[in-house]
Amino acid sequence: MKYLGFDLGASSGKMMLGELDGARLKAEVIHRFPNRQILAAGALYWDILNIYSNLKNGIEKAVYESGAEKLTLGLDSFCNDFGLVDREGRLVNQVYCYRDERTRRKAQEIYAKVSQKELYMETGSQTALFNTVIQMAAMVEEGEGYLLEKCRHALMLPDLLAYFLTGRMQTEYTLASVTQMLDWRTNSWHSGIMRRLGIREDIFPKIVPTGTSSGVLEGTRVPELAGACVQVVSVCGHDTASAIAALPTTKEHVAYISSGTWSIVGTEVEKPILTEEAFRLNIAYEGGIDYRYRMIKNVMGLWILQECQSDYARRIREECSHAYTAYEAEKAPARRYMIEPDDASFYMPGNMLEKVAQYCEKTGQGRPETFGEIVRAVMESLAMKYRYMLEKMEEILGYRLEEIYILGGGGQNRLLDQLTADVCGRVVYAGPYEAGLVGNLMVQMRSVGEIQSLKEGRQMIRDSFEIAEFVPQKHELWEESYSQFKRLLEM
Repeated sequence: MKYLGFDLGASSGKMMLGELDGARLKAEVIHRFPNRQILAAGALYWDILNIYSNLKNGIEKAVYESGAEKLTLGLDSFCNDFGLVDREGRLVNQVYCYRDERTRRKAQEIYAKVSQKELYMETGSQTALFNTVIQMAAMVEEGEGYLLEKCRHALMLPDLLAYFLTGRMQTEYTLASVTQMLDWRTNSWHSGIMRRLGIREDIFPKIVPTGTSSGVLEGTRVPELAGACVQVVSVCGHDTASAIAALPTTKEHVAYISSGTWSIVGTEVEKPILTEEAFRLNIAYEGGIDYRYRMIKNVMGLWILQECQSDYARRIREECSHAYTAYEAEKAPARRYMIEPDDASFYMPGNMLEKVAQYCEKTGQGRPETFGEIVRAVMESLAMKYRYMLEKMEEILGYRLEEIYILGGGGQNRLLDQLTADVCGRVVYAGPYEAGLVGNLMVQMRSVGEIQSLKEGRQMIRDSFEIAEFVPQKHELWEESYSQFKRLLEM
């Protein structure tokens, strides 16, 4: 049996084909494509048709080039964004990007109807303008509520893409859990919140458990793939949930950082701990594999670094590689500049090098001038923010998280991996680098019965991929800088 995983990120998408070879997962990425937000007429969108076209291209490669006569397919992506399907089954809207400004414009009106604290306590979801509930409430406030009223259903991105292939509409559990419309006590839609914000209570289709079938690819819907035998499985549709499913350990009480455009810092817990301190820190409890909760904090992550690289590439008129970025950062002096990665000034794309330099200047640190100084400041600050959030989580949990697992493509940044170990004073393990896809494949394998349990799947992943280890070095040198960083957060 062969398994095909589709993973969509904010800057790229990729597809991995895998199969079980003895006790190990044998897998390779067979298709990659760029993905970027499109600004048009003052609004920010995703090119959903191009995304769907690339999904079909990847399936075609798996079926016709790799000879996979029969396969299953799982889809995961960033969360919160959605398409609207009308009564005739047609997509009726351009799919907004979660960074679009309409939520910021209407935040005051929305939170006057349902407070941030009530939304948090009722759903366990973080307070964020990009949440699905805020996006939909902003549509209501800006006169687009008729789209929500007239559509048949809203479908989260992985569910929308699955619908394009199979014609089946459903909402996978981990995606529902991050909409800020799911009642964490019952794992059902929170009709009270939806009603108060003017959102139809039946706008989403039913919630299904992770691992549920999403139907079979229909040749009449996808003529170019007619004859292909593809079973679609609702894996952990939220890409971070998919990545955490791939934790390469069977130990409990470990920390993880899902490292990509966002850095998702957290650990697995049995149930939400919704304290005043958790609300103040905006620590979220999101649905994960087997109804485990992911206690997490979003940190702006490699988004800042990626934008700095894009800026610099435009300046020098050639590609700014990860290797070159690391080389320049290693040459720059350590512990010289720092930023708060989650400062609002870093949220939107464009001119990121100047934004970082201006932040350092206005906070009394002087102005970093070289590319290396700026990207080193970003990486050191990320490592310190990781430590800060882990310590805050440990205060809530009442126990220490002894090891850190860095999952996803950001784990290939060896300098950041080592900085994280040094600053946090804990052993760091990096890998698998395609964690979202690996977790995606693992859930498919369990769904069809080729593996039996999450524990077995995680052990298989540990045995199948190289996991790099980083031991803390000179941890004591970071104490003064970390104290300065905490003061910076209080400014």
